[in-house]
Amino acid sequence: MIARDALDTRGFTQILTKIAAEAMRHIDCKILIDLIEADCELDLGEIDRLFQEQTADLWPRDCKTALVSSVADDQYSQLSLVSTSLVRHGMRFAVFHDAKTAVEWLDHAT
Repeated sequence: MIARDALDTRGFTQILTKIAAEAMRHIDCKILIDLIEADCELDLGEIDRLFQEQTADLWPRDCKTALVSSVADDQYSQLSLVSTSLVRHGMRFAVFHDAKTAVEWLDHAT
């Protein structure tokens, strides 16, 4: 999936919800989300609340998701914090600077 332009918490949540719905149909699903051309403004507290309340149970535990981010501004560090939060909720997420490294991580058996 490729996301472009402005991406707020609501948009990011919608992406995750759509991915979760599709991923539930596939065991060991591997997803790459390219956010290099997106301008992310995510609220970590809001994402934490969402996954504590309801969505965590809907996310397939065997699914691996790689986020690819630009290092411009503080987007990479923002997505790293979001990824860390999602990992705390039992999900398999990681953030990368480039797609090649992300694909290698997705391909690695864990």
